[in-house]
Amino acid sequence: MVICDEAFMDGIPEILRNWDAIHVTLKEASRLATNGLPISTEVYITDPAFKHIGAQIEKHGIKVEYIDFSISRSFGGSFRCSTQPLLRVAK
Repeated sequence: MVICDEAFMDGIPEILRNWDAIHVTLKEASRLATNGLPISTEVYITDPAFKHIGAQIEKHGIKVEYIDFSISRSFGGSFRCSTQPLLRVAK
């Protein structure tokens, strides 16, 4: 998971503390660095502004695709806001 520790007043919730985590700064989170879109367990979409985060995700064996969402991010939304909830069916 991509997470910003500083964004949680009481720290990361207990249930998430043992997950593999890629930590971002509060400044990155405010630019919506945590708002990527997992398409499947193998593919993740994020903005090219966050290639350094994508590189960390790729180290976990996940393919990262980049789509420029800088205009949408300037209005406070990004990939998940644009797609709304997706139903994913396990194979």
